[in-house]
Amino acid sequence: MPEIPEMETYRNMLVKTVVGKNITGADVNRLRSINIAPEQFLPALTGQSIENISRRAKYLVFHLRGGLYMITHMMLDGRLYLGPTGLETGLPGKPHVILNFADNNSLYFCNLRLGYLHLLDQAEANSELAGLGIEPLSADFTWETFAGIFRGRRGAIKPLLIDQKLIAGLGNAYSNEVLFAAGVLPDKAVPAIAENEMRNLWQAIPRVLQEAIQNGGYIEEPYASWDDLSGGQIPHFMVYDRSGEPCKVCGTAIQGKKLGGRWTYYCSNCQR
Repeated sequence: MPEIPEMETYRNMLVKTVVGKNITGADVNRLRSINIAPEQFLPALTGQSIENISRRAKYLVFHLRGGLYMITHMMLDGRLYLGPTGLETGLPGKPHVILNFADNNSLYFCNLRLGYLHLLDQAEANSELAGLGIEPLSADFTWETFAGIFRGRRGAIKPLLIDQKLIAGLGNAYSNEVLFAAGVLPDKAVPAIAENEMRNLWQAIPRVLQEAIQNGGYIEEPYASWDDLSGGQIPHFMVYDRSGEPCKVCGTAIQGKKLGGRWTYYCSNCQR
């Protein structure tokens, strides 16, 4: 599932390419991908302009004129593609929702089988994003706040790191990388983690995420024909999805196991 680096990669490209554009029409090929009837959705978007695009956790928020918002969540395999209007081949999946622009380009929301694109007013948008935890790339992500999140908790550290009510936008892939960078085993119980190890975790989270953003995240499918950045994080992963391969630091075989229902990867030598 796309996490902060993948959604930030999308956001950066979207800001450069679609902010300021007028929406001349839209196509809905899967009714469950939107939150209102097409008879309401299409007229509400036609003639709108995209004024800004922000990110909250794993969500992208399209700010429209007049206090309307489009909020999308990619879920497992959702993808975005910017290309010529009417494109039928070369897309990264089935185009479930399409936004058409005046310059004969379109933004294709593909593979929204589990994901969605919702059109909301401000109150509805606030409700949709309510309950999310702290943004790990924000100025509010201080040591005091981070330590407070885990104070009194007794479970294994990795499932807590990916709890979106605690830390928003950190998911399965990058939690593995963060734990490796901090030298902490994913199944280590929080009370057993020393303060210096917790500080290592706190420092590793934004560092790992920022590096992955610079590398373009791990979504291999490009955002547009000219996109040669997306997917650049894959060769930089230290443990994620590398079960059985040698650790890049010590050579020990990377281990993989289920923890909290998610595949977890770690080095038994570098992580203690």
